[in-house]
Amino acid sequence: MAPKFESEQALVYALAHAYYQVVDIRYRTACTLTATVSCAVLRHFGMDAQLVPCQVWCSRPHASYVIGFLGNAPKEGKWDGHLVCTSGKLLIDASLFHFNLEFGLEVPWVAAVQRIPVPSQMLARHELPADSALKWLNPPPGSDTRYPEVPQGLVGALAGSLIERLGSDSVSI
Repeated sequence: MAPKFESEQALVYALAHAYYQVVDIRYRTACTLTATVSCAVLRHFGMDAQLVPCQVWCSRPHASYVIGFLGNAPKEGKWDGHLVCTSGKLLIDASLFHFNLEFGLEVPWVAAVQRIPVPSQMLARHELPADSALKWLNPPPGSDTRYPEVPQGLVGALAGSLIERLGSDSVSI
């Protein structure tokens, strides 16, 4: 039986906290995998989780850096988009390491944030130190938002490990 969390927000934050304590860090840039795993975990606990294609921006005072839907030519094994998991008023992104890897920016590897509550091009925003922010936006018009399939056996194994961790007494945030 799944444990009860005091709120959906508490569950999403616990998932974000536990993510790379359980999931191998080699998946930290695999947005389709991490978003699908996040959705599987949240659905297990009764949340209506959805996969959402988006762009994610890291805005700094004098520059912005963007992941997803940049119009890059197709490459073997590389999707030009970005995928996150949403549920209700929340968004979880467990593949922000792209900013560290591609641009040398220090950002959290996982973010669990409140979604923008009104219809907008921006899905969510998360403030960072030094007047910086992460922003999740809808893909540009005309973008191919079809994301690649991920191995369901791997999704099941990773989601199962996270579910087990979240169901244990050792989860604390």
